[in-house]
Amino acid sequence: MAKDKSKTLGRRAFLATTIGTALLADGLATSSAYAEESQQNKLVKASEKLEAKKTGLLFLGTGAADWPDNYPPIERELARGEVRGLSSMLVNGHILIDCGPTVLDAMKRYKVDFASITDLLLTHTHSDHFHQETLLAIADARDAKLEPLRLWAHPEALKLAPKSSRIEKCPVEIGATFRLHEFDITGLESNHLVKHTQEKCLYYLLEGATKTLLYATDGSWLLKKTWEYLQKKSVDVLIWDATIGEQAGDYRIFEHNDLAMIRHMNQTLKNRNIIKPDTKIILTHMARTLHPPHNQLEEKLLPEGLIPAYDGMSLVL
Repeated sequence: MAKDKSKTLGRRAFLATTIGTALLADGLATSSAYAEESQQNKLVKASEKLEAKKTGLLFLGTGAADWPDNYPPIERELARGEVRGLSSMLVNGHILIDCGPTVLDAMKRYKVDFASITDLLLTHTHSDHFHQETLLAIADARDAKLEPLRLWAHPEALKLAPKSSRIEKCPVEIGATFRLHEFDITGLESNHLVKHTQEKCLYYLLEGATKTLLYATDGSWLLKKTWEYLQKKSVDVLIWDATIGEQAGDYRIFEHNDLAMIRHMNQTLKNRNIIKPDTKIILTHMARTLHPPHNQLEEKLLPEGLIPAYDGMSLVL
């Protein structure tokens, strides 16, 4: 009885494809078809690597100290900018900047796993940025099998941190760079004061594989040594303290920015190529009594390239 040639050829084609795929996995295939598939695999892997290098930001609080230190319950729906928690931001899901008293509730609202936070960068110890109970709750959420939460802060600020076996205190020396996950991070001095301590308030420069981020709050104007350090850098995302709005003569300008100050600094940074035409300029730490409602802020500021942040705002860069 004669064999069905079409079935035989079909089986051979199937085997050839299967063997070719196996060879491809071992890097041994040489035909044009296999080379094309190999190229597709390389493109997929390159895309995956690029995705891994992206920087994700989640704003957990965008308000200055005049906002309440409690956060609305989760079941209450919030319009954009209706409520501002005390300033805090999460980077790539595991690096938290500042931990004021509203951060825990904001993390619950925006579905952040406390245990995923490995490091906390502290700018300074004012009560709207540093809350011991919040710090301890985040540290205790990490399983005992995991490494302790690393708290990064100026050495004098670390003296105010609670004692806990679940917290590792890591001093930040101004101008010194340390490696943390996918970032080289540098603490830079800000123009801000905490009375009754010897600490220096910090901005943080985070340099990743593809993006550089400057988190610049609290503070006003750039101190000369911070300005000199930044002249060697190119910043893709700049997050400004924007406590004050358009009001002239507000006494807080000596340690917080108003919008005119931000515009002046932006122009100078552009002139020196520290920021570029496509740099994202984001405003946070906005006072409740010194800014209009968020929709009015957006209508006014977005056309000039200033992005007013709001709680829950998420960006992938």
